Order: sequence, then structure tokens, then C-alpha cells
Amino acid sequence: MSGVRTLRFALATWLTVALFLCSSAQAQVYRWKDASGNTHYTDTPPPTSAKDYRTVSPADPNAPRDPRTLPRVSTPTPVVGVQPAPAVQPQPAPAVADIQKQLEDNRAYLRRQQNAKTQKERALRDAEQCTAWYRALERVETAEKQTGPKQPTAAEMKDLAQTRSELKRNIAALCR
Repeated sequence: MSGVRTLRFALATWLTVALFLCSSAQAQVYRWKDASGNTHYTDTPPPTSAKDYRTVSPADPNAPRDPRTLPRVSTPTPVVGVQPAPAVQPQPAPAVADIQKQLEDNRAYLRRQQNAKTQKERALRDAEQCTAWYRALERVETAEKQTGPKQPTAAEMKDLAQTRSELKRNIAALCR
């Protein structure tokens, strides 16, 4: 446990030293003009003969800017009698058109895959249904041929004949 404390202490010490070094790395910047009127920026204090001596701190990007220090931009003066050019509709960039084509191709591919999957599933269901109909047809034909005490009555024979014809019709329509 003492090894962990030592490691934490060493880490905290190194972080403190690093922070101290980083804060001292932001040195002062001096702005001054020489006797000829040339402006100089240095990190060392200016000579005693310097005019207009100032300390300049690095600009804070988040600080609000003084509108008086912003560069002035002249607004264009409108020309009288000249008609403005007609607005041109921007054409989609070729990259956008390529992306849209690729998306449409992907959608078509997915539709084809879905259709193929649906067709396979439908074929499997149809095969299972055909198998069930063939088995039912065999049971009907077996029931029609029964003799003895389990022989079907006339009404049951009529129902069996109707069921047999319906099964044959279904098999002819779906099973090839």
C-alpha cells in the first residue's frame, strides 16, 4: 500500500512541476518603438531609450474584442443603372450526386436481396404445404378404401370425395 502512496505522491509532484513550468513559459511580450519610429516586439524588456513602451499579453481567444480595434471595411457603393446579375441556382456537387447514386444502388441491392430471401421463404412454405396436402390426400384415399365395420357411410363418402377433389385442385395449382 505504501508503494501506491509513493507513486501517487511522485505523480502529484511531477504534475505540480509541469504546471509551474507551463505557467512560466508564458513570458511577457513587450511592444516598443525605437527612435526611428519602428515598432518592435520582444520577450526582453526594451532599452531605456524606447518610446511608447507597453507590455502585451498573449491574446485570449475567448475575450471579447474591442470594436474600435477591429479593421474597418468599406461597404461597396451601389452602381446606379446597372442591373444585378440573375441568381444562378447552385448545381449539386459531383460528390453529392455520386453519393446519391451509390445510396440508390445500395437500396436496389437490398431490395433484390430481400426479394430473393422472400422467394426462398415462400418456396420453403409452399413445399411444406404440398407435403401436408399429399399426406392428407393419402389419408383420404385410405379412408375411402376402408371396408368392414369402419367403412364410411354415404355422407362421409361424399365429404371424402369433396375433400379429395379440393386437395387435388390445390396440389395441381401449387405443387409442380
